Amino acid sequence: MKYCLLFWVCPLLVIAQRATLKGVVQSSHAEPLPFVTVTLKNTKFVTTSDQQGNYQMRDIPYGEYEVEFSFVGFQSQTKMISIKQPNLTENAKLVETIHELSEVMVAAEKQSSLQQQKAISIKSIDIKEVITQNNLLTDVADRVSGVRIRRSSSLGEKSDISINGMRGNAIRVYIDGLPMEFLYPNFDISTLPLSNIKRVDVFKGVLPVDVGTDAMGGAINIITEQKAHSHLRASYSVGSFNTHLADVEVGLANKNNFFFNANASYNYSDNSYTMKALVFEKNRVETVRRFHDAYGMWFGGLSFGVHSKKWADEVRFTANYSTGFKELQNGARITTTAIGEANYTAENYSASLKYNKSFLKERLQLSNITSYSFQTLDYVDTTANEYSWSGKIVGRSIPGEYVSKSYNTTNYDNWINRTTLTFALTPKHKILFSNLYASQRLTGKNYLLEENERDYLEIPQYMTKNIAGLQYEAMVGQNITFSGALKRFDYVVNGAENNTFLLVKKQDSFSSWNVGIKYNLSDNLFVRTSYERGFLIPLFQQFVGNGADIVRNTELRPESSDNLNFGISYANARLSNDLILTTNINGFWREQYDIIFLGSSITKRYDNADQVNTLGVEGDLILNYKKAWTWKSNLTALRKRFSSLKDPRNAFLEGTTFPNNPTFFGNTELEWQKSSLFRNTDRFRAYVFYQYVAPFNHILIGQDDTYQNSPDSFVPTQHRVDVGASYKFAKQSLTAAFNVNNVFNAQLFDNFLVPRAGINYNLKLIFEINKF
Repeated sequence: MKYCLLFWVCPLLVIAQRATLKGVVQSSHAEPLPFVTVTLKNTKFVTTSDQQGNYQMRDIPYGEYEVEFSFVGFQSQTKMISIKQPNLTENAKLVETIHELSEVMVAAEKQSSLQQQKAISIKSIDIKEVITQNNLLTDVADRVSGVRIRRSSSLGEKSDISINGMRGNAIRVYIDGLPMEFLYPNFDISTLPLSNIKRVDVFKGVLPVDVGTDAMGGAINIITEQKAHSHLRASYSVGSFNTHLADVEVGLANKNNFFFNANASYNYSDNSYTMKALVFEKNRVETVRRFHDAYGMWFGGLSFGVHSKKWADEVRFTANYSTGFKELQNGARITTTAIGEANYTAENYSASLKYNKSFLKERLQLSNITSYSFQTLDYVDTTANEYSWSGKIVGRSIPGEYVSKSYNTTNYDNWINRTTLTFALTPKHKILFSNLYASQRLTGKNYLLEENERDYLEIPQYMTKNIAGLQYEAMVGQNITFSGALKRFDYVVNGAENNTFLLVKKQDSFSSWNVGIKYNLSDNLFVRTSYERGFLIPLFQQFVGNGADIVRNTELRPESSDNLNFGISYANARLSNDLILTTNINGFWREQYDIIFLGSSITKRYDNADQVNTLGVEGDLILNYKKAWTWKSNLTALRKRFSSLKDPRNAFLEGTTFPNNPTFFGNTELEWQKSSLFRNTDRFRAYVFYQYVAPFNHILIGQDDTYQNSPDSFVPTQHRVDVGASYKFAKQSLTAAFNVNNVFNAQLFDNFLVPRAGINYNLKLIFEINKF
């Protein structure tokens, strides 16, 4: 009997045998690589290496497996292993991917959840490649072909983004796929610390459903740095106009894949650059120094969580706090007098919870992020003093410098949730579903009302959006990539009319769709085209007014547009052993309907009117020689004109150029970099950058008006030259950079003819340790 028992039990013992797989992952230079993903393909077993490059997997059944080692910036490595004993050691050495600055987009693609592999036009920028040269995110994006950002030289000033002719609210900004308008109301893209950003994706037209909401013709998605390994980073920049930018971040992790990160940053500037303006008391134009334009912001945050567990690929909780102030020096344009006392302060609290998990042997991926933020903004504009651009008080007038006398507090409560499911039908076919829910509650207090007056700002106003999308992606054969999506938009506005206090409600639903196709002509050459029917839901304030000089209009219709793109790309083509070429040419056509504008009558409100047509082409060229010299250039040419006008009194404008929209611009940059310049592991980089913007009208003009016969209607030609250099010290984890902007002190303007700064400089130090 006992032999019979052994006969049955022994096979079971063999079947039940399990093993531990461990090893160390290093670079080709024998340096340990932390956070390398180690996967047993087609199984649930996955882990990551620790700070010393060690990894370990337990309870693996005996058998034959394919183990894969993958890490951003290194070539993936796959090995066949046979587990027939309790402990098996399998080490790996990964070869670094050739990092050429002409291939920044390629490097970013590897970090992007496959979204940049779609048949849509995207430009991706790795912030590590440009952080020594730029201090503001707006300066980074402004160098992308087809992109122009209106922003004066004042740190903290609002930015107006234009992508292929679409501008303003038609372009949405997202942070990790969540709309910035709900995360940080009234904060600006230029105020985000660069040190906390990993990558920036610029979408030129169609947006995938896991990023887009109600953007009409493009968007910017900011991917934040979310490290889960021990690290230390700090930077400090000092520059002209008493500008100081500082940040620090520290991260800790253990072998159980738990992590904790803390960061803080501080921005300040007097913004005291010189410009030409009318000195009221002298009645003549002189060079003056801006005197009431200071900006300051403090930001702090922490995150903690765990990754690579059976129950979660990653769980991360994040909490942030920020506060700041901005003095106002002028409105949208430079007028005969300056603003000398109006200002605002803001405070923001936010928290988010992210959960990612793969199922069905990684065929089904779930991503969910929920965020809450509360922001309060205090705005004060009560003085009756009138200021000259000299800084002197030259008279008294009706109180209120900017629009009208104001002293109020506005509070925003915001909830956002985005849930995304991706299911791989086959290795070449997948379906993606994404739903974004966002709600905003607006309240406030007007401190200037009499005791018996009713305060409109104390009546809660609600805005809710829900945008759902279903997308299908497929590889057809070896050369065709197809993408198609349907989107559903629902929104509700609840509030009150700002004069009568009557309760109002607006609710609407509609749908849109997009499609994209890419065809590979060869390994380096492909063409692609895409189309989207886009919609833009009006902003909350456009529906209900502002409680002061702008009244409600709940009959507003969403703006809409037809967006067509066609492009050809020739990437990383080796012209010779030393010369590599990358070039992209994209054509675009936009037709915008029901454009929302603010009327100019005494009682103002937002209305739908006008139809605008945009036709253009943009392209870039990158040449890399011997991995040392890089030449980057891009040009954009477009025509944006009124094609139909609602008001017959404006019929004369049909066919005229849309105002305040650059029509021809470009930039070029020559860079030289050298590793081991003085010591084996140091790195030196120097560059010269040139930007050109052709004249464009900043106000409405007739069909016969040109820069030659009506120069006051146009922003003049602009030439900007920047130079700079950076040096990464050997074995010191320290980088120093020095940049000089507008070297020749040229006259520069933003899109409303507001002067920008002349020659200015900044010195930056960056200290970073990624392994400790």
